[in-house]
Amino acid sequence: MTEMQLSMSTILANLAEWNASLSMTSAELRPLLLACVMMSSNCPKLLVPLVQNALADIASGALEISVEGGPSAAASSSPDQKTLQAQVHFIRRLREALFKGSVLCGGPYTINALGAVSMSLDPDLVAAVNHLGPVRTAKSRLAPQEYEDRGRVLFHQIYRHHADPVLERIGGSSPDLVQSILSDSYGRVLSDTTLLSIPESELAVAATLVPLNVPPQLKSHVYGSRNVGVPMEQVQQLVSVAETVTRWIRANPEKSAL
Repeated sequence: MTEMQLSMSTILANLAEWNASLSMTSAELRPLLLACVMMSSNCPKLLVPLVQNALADIASGALEISVEGGPSAAASSSPDQKTLQAQVHFIRRLREALFKGSVLCGGPYTINALGAVSMSLDPDLVAAVNHLGPVRTAKSRLAPQEYEDRGRVLFHQIYRHHADPVLERIGGSSPDLVQSILSDSYGRVLSDTTLLSIPESELAVAATLVPLNVPPQLKSHVYGSRNVGVPMEQVQQLVSVAETVTRWIRANPEKSAL
């Protein structure tokens, strides 16, 4: 076995172990959360085998993906069409998780990650996903004040009685940052539930925060996940696995860099 094959076999073994370690999280959400960790570690190379493994598992039936409105629509579909529908839905949710993580780790890391996801797909699948267009369409856009109001509602859901003191503290350093957090990060991005529910989004946020080494923000979203209905044990398990992934990436830069 060549050194390259050995490295890939090690990576695949680790992916399987990390996936299995997220035992309290639904199987279809696990790759999305691992992808968020890889994105904020700026490790896009690992996303390629992660995505390709998930797509192969969908095709083989080892990974079941719930597609909205699926049962009635899928009943008349061929097996190949059902597989394509499931893979498209999975990739759209994966892209959405990474997009939501972008409000934390920034544009460059997100561009790298989404580019790696596209590299993982065959042209037909890329075309099928892109044919559906953006999640946030012109038709669904709200007025600026509506975005701010929606963002404020979600912010209070997550932070509860800490929400106003946190906003006041941030506003003391930058009123513009508060406005952006409420209107853009929370109002436009995080509060959209088209593809990811609020609890799923909070888990994606927590996964994204682990490699960034920002304990106050991670603590806030660990409790924020609990506040929107995620069991604390599940969030703690996610953080533990994300820390393991992060340590491995930092110890093996040659295996993870593009």
